[in-house]
Amino acid sequence: MMQRFACVLLVASAVLLGLVVPSGAASLQRRETNAQRFARGLPPLPPIRRTSTDTAKRSQASPQVQTGKPQPPPSGRLEVRWAVNGSVAGYIANNATAGPIGLNLNPDPNQLPDCDLHVEYSDSSLVALDAKFPAPFYVGGNGTLPLAAGSPNTIEFINVEAGPWAAVWALDWNTGVLNATWTNPDGSKDQPSLAYDPALNALNFTGDFTALYNLISPPTQYLVNLFLVSP
Repeated sequence: MMQRFACVLLVASAVLLGLVVPSGAASLQRRETNAQRFARGLPPLPPIRRTSTDTAKRSQASPQVQTGKPQPPPSGRLEVRWAVNGSVAGYIANNATAGPIGLNLNPDPNQLPDCDLHVEYSDSSLVALDAKFPAPFYVGGNGTLPLAAGSPNTIEFINVEAGPWAAVWALDWNTGVLNATWTNPDGSKDQPSLAYDPALNALNFTGDFTALYNLISPPTQYLVNLFLVSP
């Protein structure tokens, strides 16, 4: 009799365990990144829009310990600032024909909300979320010239395929600044500067901005910095 009771108890425990485990397993699933979706041939996820309901839910959740300054979001717009004074030059444009090569020079995103490109930062890459331009959807540099110190060489800032020309970015979570590391043909690595040409409304990576600035008189390109900012 005791053996039969033990068997029944064991079966019941197994059934209860089967009901509980899937729920726990489901909670461990993480949101798939757009980089992973592109690798599987799927379209990007839509941008996350925060609502008052989301804010209320976050306020009711358990508090999280944060250190340092508030972290910028992992997705948003690409803001370009003049290096000389830190003022905003514009935002990377969502150009249907040319891709992300120029700036929307209107600093007020509410006036032209659909003109700015929104991206997600993932695996050292910037992936376009709402691109009006055709694939590829990664933002990086297109070229094979070495970008070494002392060199005025330039490489175009544009949409590229996933790979070494895309996985060049490092995000500073305290400031939102994006810095690039470029791998040269000989395998050496350098941290290029970002230059903006107002006449062409185009951005370029350069190995040495001072060398580039002094190459043409009067100068046509100016030093800028790139930031990931809230939508």
